[in-house]
Amino acid sequence: MITWIQRTFQRHTKLVFLFLLFAITIPFVFTIGAAPGIGKAGNKVKEQMFFGVNLGKEGDARRVMGDGNLSAQLKAGYNAIEGAQLQQYALQRIAGLAVADEIHLPAPTADQVAKYVLTLRAFQDQTGQFDQKRYAAFGDALKTDSSFTTADVNRVLRDDTRLSQVGQVIGGPGYVLPADIKQQLIRAESNWTVQVATLDYATFTPTLVVTDELLKKFHTENSFRYEVPARPRFSYVEFKAAEFMPPGAPTEAELRAFYSANIASFPAPIDTTKKDPAPTTSPVDNFPKVRAQVETALRNAAAGQLASKAANDFTVALFEQKLAANSTGLTAFLTAQRRPAVAITPFSPDFPPANLPWLASYAEPISRLSAERFFSDPLPTADSIVVLLWHESLSGYQPTFIEVRERVASDYKESEKRKLFSERGRALHTQLQAAAKTGSANFTAIAANAKLEVKSFANFTLRTPPKDLPSTALSALQNLAPGEVSAMTATAEQGLIVYAQDKKLPDLSPANPRYAELQAQLMLFTAGTNQNSYLGSLVESELKKSTPVTP
Repeated sequence: MITWIQRTFQRHTKLVFLFLLFAITIPFVFTIGAAPGIGKAGNKVKEQMFFGVNLGKEGDARRVMGDGNLSAQLKAGYNAIEGAQLQQYALQRIAGLAVADEIHLPAPTADQVAKYVLTLRAFQDQTGQFDQKRYAAFGDALKTDSSFTTADVNRVLRDDTRLSQVGQVIGGPGYVLPADIKQQLIRAESNWTVQVATLDYATFTPTLVVTDELLKKFHTENSFRYEVPARPRFSYVEFKAAEFMPPGAPTEAELRAFYSANIASFPAPIDTTKKDPAPTTSPVDNFPKVRAQVETALRNAAAGQLASKAANDFTVALFEQKLAANSTGLTAFLTAQRRPAVAITPFSPDFPPANLPWLASYAEPISRLSAERFFSDPLPTADSIVVLLWHESLSGYQPTFIEVRERVASDYKESEKRKLFSERGRALHTQLQAAAKTGSANFTAIAANAKLEVKSFANFTLRTPPKDLPSTALSALQNLAPGEVSAMTATAEQGLIVYAQDKKLPDLSPANPRYAELQAQLMLFTAGTNQNSYLGSLVESELKKSTPVTP
């Protein structure tokens, strides 16, 4: 399965395998472990048997999930799935192994496992070929990675090899009709010549009528846009890293040590005046070339650590002195610390002040602040450490039209412009479709007269489209016949109209080499869908056996 994806769909979608694998997702939550009992009762864990595996037992459940996670990573080459998808995949592996036992499928041989390893994306290069270096690096990582062992990997590889054999039985040959193959050939291999006309949204300046009556009506119909939610009022105390910059210069030994520990962060500058430098086997010392950057980075790191320590000391002192929010004691404390609190304009969690964008990253710690816990832990920004101070929580309210008139006017103008932009697109479509019936030259002339930018793209297929052809144009071509003009597709920046000037069909006979390729792809797709559907139904049925029956 993986080999097929890499060799045939790599240029289009590397996630086809995952689409096939998780077409059926059934909600499921593992019951892992249980709370300790009271007194001498001990742990009471309800069994949840699933094809002989007790999912209610912590060790068994952890192993099922761990094996599923490792298997998915080896197949995809990265950590591609999680949550419900990972749970479903892990359960389907168990169901598939149960099927293998039922049909008495023997354990795979070492040679079969070795051949299966060659198909795994984790051990393949960019072209889909087995990469011995990647395989060796993975083996080396096992020596230091504590998340799984060599025994875990061997078990997963044996099981997945066996599961691939089960899939051939369950999925079947994946029958596909000749009409389906021809349809895919037409879609992927037809040769197109198109013209793409674009209407720039920024330069579209229609005449808009704006009156208070219209604005009030728009405000009433869209009042939810202007509701002011409940929001806190904060201030912050800042510890800038620049205040804590070490006075003296670091020693050469310190610079060398810092450089060696972070060498990847300091690439040596490339001398573009030299060509083809002579190869050398002796190590090159690039430290002198980047010494200034290393010193700056080391000093900034030291200053950041000192600023963080000062902020931590500040919050500890706040806690120890048991100060209250908005109290005179807090004011006196800040004065003594020479740390003034800077007021922040009240804001909702999703819309922090533009001059303090880092607040958007701290929605969770902000939500915990209140009169009882009025100061935050130290929070890093780009060049400082800050401590937030809570003052009060402001209630939400619905502002009057007068309060938000400017926002309403702006929103109304944008809404009307979008409507007129769409209307302009419909009118242009009608004009250009009529022009296209008389030839491509007339289409170009009408588009130019309408101040549209027109680009031509000739002799390409949807399988290998031009790099600068917009993706929206590719989507439009899916439903266009030769001579037809698409409706305008509007984006934030422009409106796009596609004229299918010409379309040449490919050879639809079995003699076409692509016919056999697409047939194989569709057969694998069908077989994979069959397999996934069958295993999904097994998982659902088996889970129902352990679901409590409600009276």
